[in-house]
Amino acid sequence: MHIWSERPGSRAREIGADVVTLLWLTIWLTLGIRLYAFLANLAGAGRLVREGGAGITSAGETIGSALEGLPLVGEGAASGVRGALAGAGDPLITFGTDLERLLLVISALLGLLLVATAVVPWLNRYLPWRLAKWRRLNAAATAIHGSRPTSRKLILATEIETLLASRALHRLEYDELLEFTPDPFGDWLAGRHERLAEAELDRVGLRATSAR
Repeated sequence: MHIWSERPGSRAREIGADVVTLLWLTIWLTLGIRLYAFLANLAGAGRLVREGGAGITSAGETIGSALEGLPLVGEGAASGVRGALAGAGDPLITFGTDLERLLLVISALLGLLLVATAVVPWLNRYLPWRLAKWRRLNAAATAIHGSRPTSRKLILATEIETLLASRALHRLEYDELLEFTPDPFGDWLAGRHERLAEAELDRVGLRATSAR
């Protein structure tokens, strides 16, 4: 299986695109994580509220324990103080917990939104192009080189060259053909198929068959 083209120019472009994409993903993932960490610090406000409520409830328990030692009214007073301070502290605990969770969720969503805004458009262009190149390269390699009997290698190489030249002549644009031969039709009619075959191999990213 081929990951990159065999042709130096195409291979360099593909590796370059892969490296740039990896760097792009790394940069924006790092920024997204840092944004989340920065915004998550705001959740400390929720923790402060929760801890304040817990402190009020704890103070009620402490005062209640002290009042229990009083004769006659100790238990009633302790129960009243505990209930009053718990009634003031418990809502703060609940509110602080909910606020902390909300701020953490918002931080995560904003971090993901930042990453998605930068990464998704990039991948929408990169992935279809890269997958198409990869599929075409491996399909061509299998079709051209995959099942050639050794005993008929020279004969089949000539036949494959003719087929590749035909594909180039029928599929490539004129400007693409002229990059390899100044007279594509003349080469075909004269049986000079090497440069036309080279044009088709270049299109799919493979080296010349003689080089394998």
